[in-house]
Amino acid sequence: MPHHELAKRPDVAKIKPVPGKTTSYSDPSLKNDPDARGIRLMVGATTKTWVITRRIDDKVRTITLGSFPDLPTIFDARDAAKAKMAAVTTGTDAQSTGINTLRDAMENHIANSTASADTHDYYRTQIDRHLRDLFAKDVEKVTLADIENALRPHLRIGDDGKRRATATYGHLRQIVSTAFKQASAHRRIPNVADGLGRVKPVPPKNRVQFDVDERWPILDMIAAKKERNLLVGAGWELMLFTALRSINAKSIRWSDVDLERKRLRVVSLKNDQDVSFPICDRLVDLLGALPRTSEWVFPHRNDPSRHVASFGRELVADGVRVAPHDMRRLFTTAARRLRLSPYVIDQFRGDTEKGVQGVYDQGSMDHATANLIAQQIEVECGLLPDSTVVRLAEMR
Repeated sequence: MPHHELAKRPDVAKIKPVPGKTTSYSDPSLKNDPDARGIRLMVGATTKTWVITRRIDDKVRTITLGSFPDLPTIFDARDAAKAKMAAVTTGTDAQSTGINTLRDAMENHIANSTASADTHDYYRTQIDRHLRDLFAKDVEKVTLADIENALRPHLRIGDDGKRRATATYGHLRQIVSTAFKQASAHRRIPNVADGLGRVKPVPPKNRVQFDVDERWPILDMIAAKKERNLLVGAGWELMLFTALRSINAKSIRWSDVDLERKRLRVVSLKNDQDVSFPICDRLVDLLGALPRTSEWVFPHRNDPSRHVASFGRELVADGVRVAPHDMRRLFTTAARRLRLSPYVIDQFRGDTEKGVQGVYDQGSMDHATANLIAQQIEVECGLLPDSTVVRLAEMR
């Protein structure tokens, strides 16, 4: 191994690479320094990297300390070695934990998470789409500025000139925070994501794009979609008459459907509950007429072994756009216009029960109420006279 003066930056800078090989240099003047023992400078064609080789748990390990000029001298490498060896001793280094990058930290979180596979896929998709470079960095080298720069494109300047957080910003910030929390716990490094400043969110869009006091166009829009694609249109109709989120609606199996009892079992709602819902006669007829070519009610067009990826981002007609989540808004509006009890509406929506009674209630939903809500939706869409619903309500 060649020897070279490594204690001064100019001397380290003078070392020239040898074409076609990596050369290891040591500094014999520090042979009596126990903290510098085993430190070498690896000089390649384009980089100079400090490493340390030590026997740890009866195994010889070589640990990277950093690169020149970030670590300009062997003394700086020695300081880095102290921190690295402390981490190795406690099992909190990258090799022991398997967490070197933020992506490693997120994969570690996913491996120990009870969230659904769809949620895990969502994390990975968002990282690949918006945070790829940030999550490829060594967690010890990620700065608060790096995180802020990655999230900044998803801020919006409001009418008041202040920065506001979009929904995407909120999701990405949560993903970064989750990954850094995992990395911090395992690697015992500062959680720099905690330094993110507070940003006011953009007020959420919680209204549909048409006047709900006028005739609702949604059933016409769904009918037009069904003419072009029966299964996708049926998916939108199912969401409208059940208030199911699209992630739950698209993943229903035929084994979850009981047309005789007029019930639909939904697994892994947002609150992790599995619930059996009564469904209205309209949905019984709809589901009964769908083809059964797969275990899935809504199979993927190219691969029936999987369910459909989505029902589409929106329906559009005459300048009106409705999103999948608008189906929950319309279902809830129809149910409240019937003056149904809030706890019954919560159950139909699959919301977490509030209050002690909800813990004991074995299910206040029933088929008749499901039909009432369906009838009200049809009334709002102009398919039935109001008197039909009034008579049904009086018969209860």
